[in-house]
Amino acid sequence: QYRHGWESEAAAVVEDVKKYPGSATNGMVLRRRLQLMMYNNMYRIMFDRRFESEEDPLFMKLKGLNGERSRLAQSFDYNYGDFIPILRPFLRGYLEICKEVKEKRIRLFKDYFVDERKKLSSTKTTTNEGLKCAIDHILDAQQKGEINEDNVLYIVENINVAAIETTLWSIEWGIAELVNHPEIQKKLRDELDSVLGPGVQITEPEIQKLPY
Repeated sequence: QYRHGWESEAAAVVEDVKKYPGSATNGMVLRRRLQLMMYNNMYRIMFDRRFESEEDPLFMKLKGLNGERSRLAQSFDYNYGDFIPILRPFLRGYLEICKEVKEKRIRLFKDYFVDERKKLSSTKTTTNEGLKCAIDHILDAQQKGEINEDNVLYIVENINVAAIETTLWSIEWGIAELVNHPEIQKKLRDELDSVLGPGVQITEPEIQKLPY
C-alpha cells in the first residue's frame, strides 16, 4: 500500500542526480542522497512524514544520533569488549555513553514523531478506509493495553536501527557493483529499455517482468 511513496522517492533521487551532469565524469557522493531516500521511505511508512532535503534540521539531528550509535558499536576505541572479550568488565564508561545516546534518540522519537502523531490523531476523525501509517497500528495496540509506551518507543527504535542503514548499505553496494561492471550495467539497462521502454521508471508491478 506504500509503493507510491517509495516509487516517488526513487524518482526524486533520479531527478536530483540529473541536476549534476558533470558527475558522469567527475563522480559524486551518491550515498548522502540515497540516505535521504531511505529515511523518507522509512518515515513515510512509520509516521507519514518526510524530510525535504539533506539540510532539514530534524533529518540532520536524527542522522547524527543514528551515526553516533553506529560509531559507538563499531569503534575499537569504545567497544573493544567485542574484539577482546577479556576486557568486557572495563566497559562501564562505554555503556554509560551508549545509554546516554540511546536516551537522546528515544526522546527525539517521542517528542517529534510519536507524540506528534498522537496529537494529529486526536484532532481528526479517522475511519477504517483511511490509510494508516505503522505508528497508528502500534498506538492502537497501546490503547488496547497490549503494550505500554516504553514498548512503543523501543519498537520504533528497533525499526529505525534495522530498516535504514542496512538497506542503504545493500543499495550502495549494488550500485558500486554496477559501476565497476559496465557489462552487467548494460545488460540491466537493455532489459529495462526493452521491457519498460527507454527512460521509464520501474514500479512494483513490473518487477516480476524483469527476471535479470
